[in-house]
Formats: sequence, structure tokens, C-alpha cells
Amino acid sequence: MNIRDSEISSIIEKWQEHLAVQRNYSMHTLQSYLGDLNHFLDFTTNYYSKSASLGQIESIDIRFIRSWLSARHREEYSAGSNARALSAVRNFYKYLEKKHDIHSHVVFTVQTPKKPKALPKALSKQDVTASLNNIDLIGNKDWIHCRNKALLTLIYATGLRISEALSLTKQHLKNHEFIKILGKGNKERVIPWIEESRLLLEKYIQLLPYPIAPDEPIFRGQKGGILQRAVFNRELINLRRALGLPEYLSSHAFRHSFATHLLENGADLRSIQDLLGHQSLSTTQRYTKINKTHLESVYNKAHPES
Repeated sequence: MNIRDSEISSIIEKWQEHLAVQRNYSMHTLQSYLGDLNHFLDFTTNYYSKSASLGQIESIDIRFIRSWLSARHREEYSAGSNARALSAVRNFYKYLEKKHDIHSHVVFTVQTPKKPKALPKALSKQDVTASLNNIDLIGNKDWIHCRNKALLTLIYATGLRISEALSLTKQHLKNHEFIKILGKGNKERVIPWIEESRLLLEKYIQLLPYPIAPDEPIFRGQKGGILQRAVFNRELINLRRALGLPEYLSSHAFRHSFATHLLENGADLRSIQDLLGHQSLSTTQRYTKINKTHLESVYNKAHPES
């Protein structure tokens, strides 16, 4: 810890104890928050050319906070690290306000650095095929094998969210060509339904050993209860490990793969937006970046001068 007055050092120790005992923060979070606060106080010392004190901490202005965040940016901290650092400093100021009646509103008014949204990860067509062809290896009963294959095929064939797929009832399946689903924000959408997926679902329902009413979810767990997302994702983890497939393989990755493969085959963004049920086109536009990466990879492999 760099030069600062003993009063602050004592307060920091009690703040860390408060986070550990009262808030049950993990050791990793405690160490990260302490490092972030130390960086903030070291910057305070350099900024004012004297040891950080409670008086300085209370009197900082918006320009100081922006200078500190700019310094972190120059030091090549990521947006995520800067967001966490600001969160740590805000946490410390809340503690000061509660325990020492020290107030400063500027740390709460400055905008939190935005983390860049991670691109959705899509599986290759080969990995999708391998998964669909081998998912019946996972599970200990024929009807569960069929359930897993029917559910995974459904997600890849329609782009449904896992929560939407698990909510399907027999009533949703009356039309053999389309599925009508109520998604996020109570937004209804109609999705084309390929025959292969329909036939797998019909076979699964025939094998299902539990009775279900027309308005009850069709996907069931081993004991007959409604199938939970976590249970199905565990099945996919087992599949991934058995086949040596990418770590990001999940039900959500199959939804992403549905959109990415449509785009690669010439579908337009507006249509994909409607199929996925995205409120905003900007959400769907993330897939163009994935497609660009795919095209660059194809170009680099195929072009004689690359």
C-alpha cells in the first residue's frame, strides 16, 4: 500500500472486514476490490501531490473521477475492469457514508464504463451434426434419448430459447408447419417447423411414460416433473465431454447456430430478427460480425494470395 494517512488505512481494514463478514464477499472479490481501491487512492496521492486523506476523498469532483478512469484506460485496463473498479470505489464510499458520515455524490453520477457485448458463439455445422447424431448416447432410457434429441433438434430447427422450448405444450404443436410462441415481452411470433423436428417430437410423446394434459409442458424429467433447464444443460455437458466438442456448447449455442447458419446461407437480418424474437435489430446485427469472421476465415483458407 502506498503512502496515505493511517486513518484511511484503518478504515480500509474495517471496510474489508465488513465485506467479508456482513456481506459474505469471496476472497477473490475482496482482493479485487482492495486492488481497485488502492489504485484509486494512489491516483489521489499523485493527483494532489500529497498523501490521500479523508478530506481529499470527500472533496473530489467529477473531473477527478474522469481523470482517474482516463488514467486506467491509458494503462490498458479493460472496460470490464474499469467498471468493477468504479463499483469497488462506490462500495467504499457507501461504507464511508454509513460509518463515518462522509458524503460524495460524484462517484455515483459518473457513467459506468460499458463492457463490450460478447459475440454469441455459434457451433460449426459439423459440430451441430455430430451433436444431433450422437445425443441419444446420453441418458439411460429410450424415451430420454428421444426427448434429448427432439429438444435439441427443435432448438436448432426453430431458434427457440430454451425457456420457450421447455414451455411447449401439445396445443403448440397442432399446426404441422408452424409453431406459434409467446416470447420475451409477451411478443408473439410464428416460426416455420421442419418435418424432421415434428416427427421427432411426435415419437418422443409416444414414448413418454407419463400422461400430460394438452396444456401442460411436454418435456419431462426422469420422474415425470417438468424438465428443468439445468438438467438438460447437464446432459449437453456430458455430450460435449463424450464427443470432445467446444466448451461453449449449450442450448443457447444451438439457438445462436440457428441464426448464424441462416445468415451464412443468405437469410436477411430482418427475417432472422423475427424468427429469434429480438426486440431490436441491433441485437440481431451481432450475427453479422460472426458471419464476417467466418467469411474472413474462408477467404484466408481459400485465396491463393492469402
